Amino acid sequence: MCYNLLKTEEDDSMAKIDVKCPQCSEVNVVTHGKNANGVRRYRCMNENCPCKTFMLDYAYNGWKPGIEETIVSMAANASGIRDTSRVLNVSQGKVIATLKKRQKS
Repeated sequence: MCYNLLKTEEDDSMAKIDVKCPQCSEVNVVTHGKNANGVRRYRCMNENCPCKTFMLDYAYNGWKPGIEETIVSMAANASGIRDTSRVLNVSQGKVIATLKKRQKS
């Protein structure tokens, strides 16, 4: 079990924050290094979980879990490509690629 520890400014006590996997909501998570920007990565230790590694804060909204389902549902509700990219703050290329990927499968 991994805990993300934060120091508070008022005193030297530590705060404990449980890190949960975004797919399976398990707390059986270990740290798995950092990305190029220095953001901590985590690894889910549940063998049945489809999510192997994840981060708590992503630099780009297109990488967040669940964004592709939101793009598909917005397209099903007659939102255009530019409208979807503006609302979700992702690139138009991400919207087009997601819709093409969903169309093939």
